[in-house]
Amino acid sequence: MKFVPNILKAFLINLCFIGIIFASESCPTLSPKIAGDTPTDQVDAILSDIVCSFIDLQTLNNGTLASTLNLTKKKILPYIDLEYFTEMVLGNYWDQLDSRQKKIFERDIKNSLIEEYVFILSSFNDWEDIQISVNEDFSQIENMAKVKVSVSLEDEVGNTTVTLKLIRSNRWKIYDLDYQTISIVGVEKMGYDSKIKRLGIEKLIKKMLN
Repeated sequence: MKFVPNILKAFLINLCFIGIIFASESCPTLSPKIAGDTPTDQVDAILSDIVCSFIDLQTLNNGTLASTLNLTKKKILPYIDLEYFTEMVLGNYWDQLDSRQKKIFERDIKNSLIEEYVFILSSFNDWEDIQISVNEDFSQIENMAKVKVSVSLEDEVGNTTVTLKLIRSNRWKIYDLDYQTISIVGVEKMGYDSKIKRLGIEKLIKKMLN
């Protein structure tokens, strides 16, 4: 089930409860904007909305890269806290940046994630067979929460469990995904840390602007 980590990572950019299985027959779904305010309510609504949107796109035979990119911007990016994701990726470097530089890094991270995962989304053809269950027993400390999600395909045995990490300002948004011992923040952090050590922050920013 190698497709699962890739699809779920794509949910984070571009990238339902146990006992309440979401599948294509539950479309249309409740918009996250009017869903309940708990982390699990929001994860349920976000993932259901994304899957239903891609099912609709395939029904129209319009799963092109361009249409997938547009759908990603409309249905995925609004539910990702890209600023906090970028802060976590940059770690100690974050406080060395001014507001303009932070936005440059945020834009670069968003673009690199889109480039990496939009093709995965556009080439996946089994949206109607995805079954997602979100564990109701989430953990929360103040404005931070973790929600476990299990994903499987209808005709396959077994499932894959990931942990979505959320942060709340005016609403809950996803900022990271853990799969086994790997997190998207951790992977991106290694990449940017290597670039900064090799080029320095100023040269890297200039390169990102070219």
